[in-house]
Amino acid sequence: MKIFSTLLLSSFITCAVTAGSPPKSPPQNMDCMDCPCEIPTCRDVMFEIYGDFLVLQPNGSNLYYAVEAIPFKPGIPTPAVSPNWIVYEITPNYTPGFQVGVKLLFSDMSTNLEANYERLYSTKNASYDVALSTDMIGPIFDIGPNSAAYLDASTHASFEFDGGNLLFGQQTCAFKRLYPNLYAGGTFARIKQSISSTYENHGSSISRNVDAYSSFIGAGPEVGLDFAYRIADGFFFTGTSNVGLLVGRSSNGTTYASVDPILASSGNPDPNNQGTTVPNRTQVVPSLEEKMGFSYAGNFNCWRCELGVGYQVQIFLNAVQSIDMVSQVLPNLAFGLAEDSGLFAVAFQRTLSNFILQGPYVSLSFDF
Repeated sequence: MKIFSTLLLSSFITCAVTAGSPPKSPPQNMDCMDCPCEIPTCRDVMFEIYGDFLVLQPNGSNLYYAVEAIPFKPGIPTPAVSPNWIVYEITPNYTPGFQVGVKLLFSDMSTNLEANYERLYSTKNASYDVALSTDMIGPIFDIGPNSAAYLDASTHASFEFDGGNLLFGQQTCAFKRLYPNLYAGGTFARIKQSISSTYENHGSSISRNVDAYSSFIGAGPEVGLDFAYRIADGFFFTGTSNVGLLVGRSSNGTTYASVDPILASSGNPDPNNQGTTVPNRTQVVPSLEEKMGFSYAGNFNCWRCELGVGYQVQIFLNAVQSIDMVSQVLPNLAFGLAEDSGLFAVAFQRTLSNFILQGPYVSLSFDF
């Protein structure tokens, strides 16, 4: 499940709460006092501003950065070494973010027009050193003899997300205490993920750096539903659910830099730089968003304040991709090169990963 409109929730909830709060002079028909269409407001057009404080964790399925090979029984002659492997992955932190928005509420038609913007930037460092000199650690595509010299692995990952929506909503009176708001409009997203990993021996005389990035920028239609259920007085149970379809441009690339003293002594560049690049391609990215929470709204003459808390999830399917090396062969040592002085690819494959944001939020909105 996924949630990328925390603010939407707040504003939608606020809209629902405003419409659902009993007026100072309630109608004589008490069965209708919870119907938005039956409740008078101070103005035909009201304004709402809102903001959400987000604490989100980025995530995905391609956050591995190193593999450790641990000899199982070195004494067995065939195969010469029978290792086990442990894959190490990055665990991103929960990071502060925000969403802000504005909304026009047309009371006479129970409609609303909304624009919002969301931002998150998160980084994470991780490292691992092998416990025994007989072990080795390297990138996931090269954990054979080419990585025999590497004993330490470290990585730095960064995640960037910018999203926005322009939505038109129609509030309906489903039944007493429940205020759904159906909406449709346009959505925009910019996603970038970068992972830079380094593998080296003790002393760092031999090392390899693998720096991979993936970016996507796209826009498209979005439809959804949010609701507010009045539990008692100004207390509400709230939720949001929407789906979108973004079409845009995607690019990714990986650079490899190998450092080895033998490179300079043999007249080769040190470091030896190599790379794979996909400059630009059209990509379709479905998006999903879910949010659940609680809120309290207070009415003061012709303005209202609402405070909400909850949890949200946002998912962008196949938004992150890379061209990964499947395997490589040993270099021809007759040319004076060492196993760790460069990459010698046999095949590549395209890898797709989802971009996920999840975590709690606190929302605050004002209607006037």
